Amino acid sequence: MKNFYFLLAFLFTVVISLKSHAQEYKFGKITKEELLEESYKGDSTANAAVLFENKKIYYDFGQQNGFRIVTEVFRRIKIYNNKGFDHATHEIYLYKENSNAEKISGLKGITYNLKDGAIEETKLKKSEIFEEEYSEYNNQVKFTMPSLKEGSVIDYKYKIISPFYYSIDKMYLQNTIPIKQLKTVVQIPEYFNFKKFTTGYLPIQLKESSFNSKITLTSKTRSGGQGFTPSSTNFSSRDIDHRVNVYNITSQDVPAFREEPYSGNPDNYLSSIVFELQFVKFPNSKLENFSTTWEAVVKSIYKDPRFGGELEKTSYFKEDLKQLLKSIDSPVEKAALIYNFVKTKMNWNEKYSVVSNHGVKKAYKEGVGNAAEVNFILIAMLKYAKIKATPVLVSSIKKTTALFPTLKGFDYVVARVQLGDKYMYLDATDKYGEPNILPNRVIHGSGRIISENGSTRLVTFRPKTPSLNRLGIQCEVDSDGAVKGKTNLYYKDYLAHNFRLNYSAESQETMIKRLKQKYEINTLDNYEAKGMRELGKPVIERFDFNLDNQVEVIDDEMFFSPLLFLRDKENVFKSEERRYPIDFGFGYSNTMMISIKIPENYEIVEIPKSSAFRLPENMGNFVYRINKTSNSIQVSITETLNVPFVTADYYPVLKQFYSQIIEKESDQVVLKKI
Repeated sequence: MKNFYFLLAFLFTVVISLKSHAQEYKFGKITKEELLEESYKGDSTANAAVLFENKKIYYDFGQQNGFRIVTEVFRRIKIYNNKGFDHATHEIYLYKENSNAEKISGLKGITYNLKDGAIEETKLKKSEIFEEEYSEYNNQVKFTMPSLKEGSVIDYKYKIISPFYYSIDKMYLQNTIPIKQLKTVVQIPEYFNFKKFTTGYLPIQLKESSFNSKITLTSKTRSGGQGFTPSSTNFSSRDIDHRVNVYNITSQDVPAFREEPYSGNPDNYLSSIVFELQFVKFPNSKLENFSTTWEAVVKSIYKDPRFGGELEKTSYFKEDLKQLLKSIDSPVEKAALIYNFVKTKMNWNEKYSVVSNHGVKKAYKEGVGNAAEVNFILIAMLKYAKIKATPVLVSSIKKTTALFPTLKGFDYVVARVQLGDKYMYLDATDKYGEPNILPNRVIHGSGRIISENGSTRLVTFRPKTPSLNRLGIQCEVDSDGAVKGKTNLYYKDYLAHNFRLNYSAESQETMIKRLKQKYEINTLDNYEAKGMRELGKPVIERFDFNLDNQVEVIDDEMFFSPLLFLRDKENVFKSEERRYPIDFGFGYSNTMMISIKIPENYEIVEIPKSSAFRLPENMGNFVYRINKTSNSIQVSITETLNVPFVTADYYPVLKQFYSQIIEKESDQVVLKKI
């Protein structure tokens, strides 16, 4: 009998545990316990958490419109503190193509708070929901939940109806905040055959099943109506039986995706599942193949009048080009003149696209266009001048990498130009761009070269050679430990490009403030920056400085790092492990040359040892050289990263590499009073 009661108690505990773990969530029904929760059990650092996310995707059939995909979404989020308020803003993207467009319906939201021990509800108003055109292919619906406070819980739900029955959107199974419970159901009629792809590093619990369903078709016929015979309408119906394949994905306690430094587009590494349509086979119909190749995608986009048709237009620029290239015969000079002309004349409206929205002629006249229009104009002018130029479709940093051939995998266009046996990439949207110096939005992505004959190949834009950075200091230390001197900072290639992009419009006062904050400099005088407008040349910063915080004076000794304010103090890579790549965009080579004159009444007692270490596979190296004379110290340091993209396998050694650099740069010089 004792064992019986023990077993009964055990079973009761298990049932209660399962019941609490499988808590049911319904829109509009909330508990005080959820509002009183102060932190997420599995991650106390979380500013917010998804308590429940339910997504149901299924096919709906109507005799007039045929099959449509319906996506129902319900999400409940807990806001723990004001840093979590950002998660109360939601953006929904609705795809559109030609006259077809996705529609949203049933959008509702409620914010819950506790007031005097009672649950207070604030509903999302229609006036707080905004819909606008986001791009040529997408409209955006955006809202922020009202009455947010620390401790709030928010509910929102909506339904998306899509006429694009051949395309199921990518389903993310992870978020930047923890997910307590997630349910995703996909129901697909047997007529549609999909292939599944997964991304990310978390295990996905996918269960497959099926059930019987039917589609009812109705028809009507009219009879009579001749002579004295009254007319009548007869209705009939027939059922079409079919199977529906079901894919259930359930997850509990999904950890937050931690965005690390140099992540590129983190959406590429979130756990997700993608369905690619292979073929459609309706009853009594031929099989329709939807699985495609990149060659087929290329041919289809050239047939699109917004792409191929726009590239063929030339009349709008002929006269300008004639004047521009007058008496110029060299293809290299022609290409340079055209590139700079388009960069100067055209302004990018910051819209990403692979097709023209309003036409290149209108864009040229107004001097404003999307990414495709600006670079279509560049390509068309180059081709008209007998220079071989082709468009390159780009998946920018904003776009997730396509897992199968599809035009939806691209959102940007650049030009590829051939001059003799050399090739270069050009982007006329970038005012500070140079040949093969592309903006970060491009180099962190990937591209596909396309030709009218359908040939295509994948390319990456990350440069193969490191960008150069040289830093020089000449200074002297006085008997009180104060340091004064001169600094030269030299930036080349991508480092110069990014410097121009970030600081060309800044005032001298702002630039001085930036340097004083970055390097903790007390006094900074005689600042100048050269080469800001001279593309192709380095950018150089020069200034004089005074420091009183770099040398520690203890009795009759001085201690300081010979790198002074140039030394790195903190490793940007802090996580113990990393499961996705490190994307620097471009490699670099930093060279530092420092000369320090010591006070007359001091001698050099100790200096750091020269040393060198490297990363495997020639990925990078660090060289530290130091010399001394009776009254001075010279330091030469080279820090090089040869590769712009490092796989996750090398993260431990990369993290160790930067830790070694910080440790070495912290080594100190010791001076003693004579």
